[in-house]
Amino acid sequence: MKNFTELTVYGLLAFTLSICIIPLMTMVAQKFKLVDVPNARKVHQKAIPLIGGLAIGIIVALLGGLTSMKDVEEILPIIITSYIMLLVGTMDDKTDIKAIYKLGIQICISIIIASSGIRITSLYGLFGIYEIDVLAQYIITVLVIAAAVNAFNLIDGIDGLAGSVAGIGFILLLAIAVIEKNYGLMKLVMLGIGGIAAFLRYNFSKKNKVFLGNSGSLFLGYFLVSIGIYISKFDHPASGFPHGLFFLLFVFTIPMIDSVRVYADRVLQGKSPFNADKSHIHHYLLQLGISHKKITILFVMMNISIFAAQYIFLKSFSIYTFLVSLIAFVAIFKCIKVLNFFTIWKTKVKELENNAQ
Repeated sequence: MKNFTELTVYGLLAFTLSICIIPLMTMVAQKFKLVDVPNARKVHQKAIPLIGGLAIGIIVALLGGLTSMKDVEEILPIIITSYIMLLVGTMDDKTDIKAIYKLGIQICISIIIASSGIRITSLYGLFGIYEIDVLAQYIITVLVIAAAVNAFNLIDGIDGLAGSVAGIGFILLLAIAVIEKNYGLMKLVMLGIGGIAAFLRYNFSKKNKVFLGNSGSLFLGYFLVSIGIYISKFDHPASGFPHGLFFLLFVFTIPMIDSVRVYADRVLQGKSPFNADKSHIHHYLLQLGISHKKITILFVMMNISIFAAQYIFLKSFSIYTFLVSLIAFVAIFKCIKVLNFFTIWKTKVKELENNAQ
């Protein structure tokens, strides 16, 4: 009961302080022009402060000082490198760092994490492979972290989407930390949940809106994928419940599939995979006239559906779950694209009719 009360206090403190600090940071962001200026790709009409991620990071750092170093000693490499990603994202928000440079930094940080012992050690039966050698562990860990971080960064295109996916991920992480009796991680996660909840309060606001920013999407995406890999060290075949794999699939399946599709489309069209456009699934849903909040709810429901599919239908929690999700996602996306085509066609017909009159 004492632990529950303490965890609740941590979450409420993070939420309250974030609510208070965000307006102050908004004024600073406007002064230093740390804002997202609207352009042809943007869906907003005025400059919006890019301080959501910074606010979450600052609050977690301040209140995290209340946590004993011994409680978080094992994940200290993740915490330190997460703040490096926060700094890189902040610099990107301010100066627009080239994508290739950001990828290089992500790879370097991923190598550091793998060197600390936090790395993928099994393919969980994919292609009949379980345990893998050390070199393969490094390569796969670096590829997974870089891919997951960029995929998470790419879904941050509409109000509430990246923040909500991160929030759901943190809630699942809290449940896993409770199961593993990792009290230090529980406290850290509660700080994250409180900060994200406060951010979403402003992100959905019309008057005092703030964005997560690349600082936030890189910070949260990196922390979530790295902590998922860390959790996998507790996975044992005999347990029948690989928490790390389950967590990673739950949080990153949809962002990864969508980003791979977008990158492939760009390459097939002869464009650079790093050229930004409006071809993500949330852009197609926006064109159908669906609101930001409804799209966010739809994504959260898709995440919960993946959870249900893994828990109810795939008791082994095999990595082939990703392939099942891929097929389902492609089918859903094709339906959205067809609806989008007919919506555009219907609009053009109305325009021609109006011009004819």
